Amino acid sequence: MFAISIIIVSCNKDNDLGVTPSDSGIVIKGTIPISQGARVASDDSLSLSDAAKVLVFSKYYSKLYDIVDNTFSVTGEIGTGVALIFLDANNKYIGNLSSQGLNILPLGSLSNGENTTIDLSTLKLVGNSVIPSHDPFGNEIQISQTEINCLKVIDGYYENIAKNIDADNDSIPDVLSDRQLVIFTMFAVNAGKWGFNDTAPILTDSSHYYVNYMLEVMGGSNLSFSNGNISLSGPVEAPYADIVLWWSGINGGDDRIGFEATFCRETTAQPGAPWGSAFLPFKNGLYKLALDGDESLTLNYSNIDVKYNLVIVIPTLHTNSEGKLISISFNYTLPDGTVLDPACMLTDVMVQLSDNQHNQFYSSKRLTSSTGLTVLTLDTPMDISSLNQMDLWYDDLLGNQYDIIWR
Repeated sequence: MFAISIIIVSCNKDNDLGVTPSDSGIVIKGTIPISQGARVASDDSLSLSDAAKVLVFSKYYSKLYDIVDNTFSVTGEIGTGVALIFLDANNKYIGNLSSQGLNILPLGSLSNGENTTIDLSTLKLVGNSVIPSHDPFGNEIQISQTEINCLKVIDGYYENIAKNIDADNDSIPDVLSDRQLVIFTMFAVNAGKWGFNDTAPILTDSSHYYVNYMLEVMGGSNLSFSNGNISLSGPVEAPYADIVLWWSGINGGDDRIGFEATFCRETTAQPGAPWGSAFLPFKNGLYKLALDGDESLTLNYSNIDVKYNLVIVIPTLHTNSEGKLISISFNYTLPDGTVLDPACMLTDVMVQLSDNQHNQFYSSKRLTSSTGLTVLTLDTPMDISSLNQMDLWYDDLLGNQYDIIWR
């Protein structure tokens, strides 16, 4: 059994599917032009002046806001990445906020911390991109051009989000009835050997990364199933015959979450595979989710490849005079070695340690931009004589989850 299988139950975050962001979050506001005419470079007859709602979306929360008198004011939670999706009165997708070609606002490194307000000023529509006249990047949002380039993804990802706000196809946005669904990718990457005191980490050549893929679906509090009776099929135009349920759970102690389920496509591992298994990627398309045999739920999945947002979280273990672990320090780079500010690329980091029998003996608290992302200090020195594998989990700002594995 490969690494994800032994820790999937315990890697769940404590804020995975909140319905609304905090009212005291980061204020994001803007103005819709009264009349813009048809959008540029598109055959769609909708213009930005048709926008009636803004969907604020993160893996961690989603909320619909009304546009009133051609203005909007929404909130996003610090330390997350949020997309602003503009819809007409019938929830039809018009476009998503885009600045410098980046279709997400990374709310990690902000000029005024939790008191930051982002005024996008007047917006215009070009294709599917809603472009602000005030660029927050380099102003309210502290981010480098390298980090912007790393976060760029295709518009189709956000169009799929807009389609998924009514997964049960009843013409009512699911978030209003706590029946919302989130679908994202999980990646497991073999990164190398951790550092130890004065010994530097040894990194795997990035051209030889071994990657396993999974899909995870989370449902709101009014969605559930019994006895593991959940299945995923698709894409509808050419369904896979090898999708299997890997793990599922109900609620998990968070009354905002109805369920979580992980699916994979397992195949024969090639010789030299570090985990002895191989999980294949899923392609773009429309998938059907069945809960207790009911196949009325549909999900549009956009396959964002691991190369877009892969951050190598590089650990070095530090021990005391007795050889017990007292802290772990972290560096963050791209696969090519470019150093990054992690707050601009990811939401949190969690550490899990296991022995050579896949028994996990430590799972850390979450490190965030608020706690600091560079050092984890243990409350009590820990015996690590049986340590065989370290899993460093992080979520990118699109909600995809990565397990950077060190041995």
